[in-house]
Amino acid sequence: MPVRFQKECESGAHVLVWEATESETELFTSLPSSILTDAEYEATHLAHKRLELLTSRVAIRYLAQKIGFSFDGIKKDENGKPYLVNTPWQMSITHSKHFMGVIMHPDLPVGVDIERPQEKMWRIKTRLYSEQEIHDIGDDLNRMSIYWSAKEALYKLYGKRGTDFKENLRLSLEGDQLFGEIIMEDHHQKHQILSEPIDDYILVWAI
Repeated sequence: MPVRFQKECESGAHVLVWEATESETELFTSLPSSILTDAEYEATHLAHKRLELLTSRVAIRYLAQKIGFSFDGIKKDENGKPYLVNTPWQMSITHSKHFMGVIMHPDLPVGVDIERPQEKMWRIKTRLYSEQEIHDIGDDLNRMSIYWSAKEALYKLYGKRGTDFKENLRLSLEGDQLFGEIIMEDHHQKHQILSEPIDDYILVWAI
């Protein structure tokens, strides 16, 4: 079963991680043309990008069916943020190697990211994090990865360009719970950050 993780959160969000185990041909033939057109598929030239494209559509369709609404495809807004066609449900997606993650909520914006903790994350910590965030991370690589993905998830949730990850996306611990704050002129709000280990990867989502 390609579904590696699925959860309905107290917030009303639905989260799914799909592992790409099918071939490109199997994925493509399982999708109706209303969801993925031949032109869209053929415009994606790299093999791994085609697999990501197909896996995302199959996973999103699966989750939409489980929730109980029809998946009619994806489009992007003027900022490049993907959204679901013909439904008010909010969505965010992420790819990393053979994993594809998706989060949906009936009306609130959401963001998701999945990454494998890597030592190279330390190299740019001063460019991404405040002094307090660096202090909270300490020397914990898994926490570094969670903070990395939390900022990416917040960025996707906000969905507009011109966001500085260090200045406009702030993270704070309240006990054991991580929160993210988006500080922009048109959006100043705190969001809950949640995470789940998937093999040697960590899935992080913001709501």
